Amino acid sequence: MVKAVILIMLEPKTFEDANKIIRIPGVKDGFLVFGHYDYAAFVDVPSLDKVTQISEKIQRLKFVRFVETLIER
Repeated sequence: MVKAVILIMLEPKTFEDANKIIRIPGVKDGFLVFGHYDYAAFVDVPSLDKVTQISEKIQRLKFVRFVETLIER
């Protein structure tokens, strides 16, 4: 299994939409955070390719400005 944290910067005034991220298959947990990023999504999937797919799927959401993915090795 591959564990990762996807840090997400949201568009202004879209914090309510962030709850949609937790519904993406492979995202095990997520919550709003303070600082440079607005949301942290925790991913636990079988492969690195799946992490990439989830990160790209999150990036395509209209309310997402930027993502950065941290992978646990």
